[in-house]
Amino acid sequence: MFRLLILILAVGFSSVASRHVNFYRNDYTYVDEFDAFYKLHWDTSGTDWSSGFLACDDEGAELFYPKTRDEWTVVKKLVKAIPTALNVTDIFVGIHDKFGVGEFITINGYPVSSPVLHFDRPGIDRCVTMDIESGVLDANDCLAKPGSTRPFVCKKVEDVSCPTIDKGYQYFKETRKCYKINKKAMNWSKAMETCLMEGGILLVMESQSEADILNRNVVAYGTNYYVGFKKLFNEEYYTVKGRNLRDTGYERWYQHNTRNECGIIWQASNNDGIYMDSEVCSNNYPFICEMTVRNE
Repeated sequence: MFRLLILILAVGFSSVASRHVNFYRNDYTYVDEFDAFYKLHWDTSGTDWSSGFLACDDEGAELFYPKTRDEWTVVKKLVKAIPTALNVTDIFVGIHDKFGVGEFITINGYPVSSPVLHFDRPGIDRCVTMDIESGVLDANDCLAKPGSTRPFVCKKVEDVSCPTIDKGYQYFKETRKCYKINKKAMNWSKAMETCLMEGGILLVMESQSEADILNRNVVAYGTNYYVGFKKLFNEEYYTVKGRNLRDTGYERWYQHNTRNECGIIWQASNNDGIYMDSEVCSNNYPFICEMTVRNE
């Protein structure tokens, strides 16, 4: 048990330490508090909202808007770092009503969590600016006034991916997990140890939708795969995440043989989905590891 604990801790620390690279481009600044990269476009290019949106898109980033209560302070600090700042009080942000739906939304299509001043101001083109000193959002024209400019900030968040350079892991947005089939057959204990060494665990299916994704994209017909549940206390099956199998959100047995201890899954014919079963733990089968990706 002690050896296993050391192994888990070692894998956890190494994966975190090697996961993050604090560099995007030379002209972007990484801010640890918000785990993102920012670039202030403080020039005469900010004459309209669309030019800011497209400039950020060209750089593989997105037009900034504050996603948390205090993120606006990043802009204030970026502006103060400029030796000769222009006399500008606000910037374009990634909030708009360019689709004419009568509601402001973010560039990602979400409702705006912070209040927008002058929401019903008539005669404007329905874009939003942000006061640099206070972070207050204000409904405004999508065009800056003639002879003036509105700066903007581009933001880049690290792309969501599997927390490993092992290309065998495949990410699925729907479950926010990465999966890998290890085709080399092993007994259940060796399979579990291998997943831990890779920074993951043996697969635990937690919903019907996850089972459907695995059925369509991961498993192959005619193969048994070890997964992360085993008979433990009082002859009950528990997952490697410490939960009774009945409480995981997915339990679909096929002629369950309760004499065996270690969990497997297999794909039924005729697109009938994935079934669970149990096997003798010393038998050798391929197996599926999973990793949970960190938040964006």
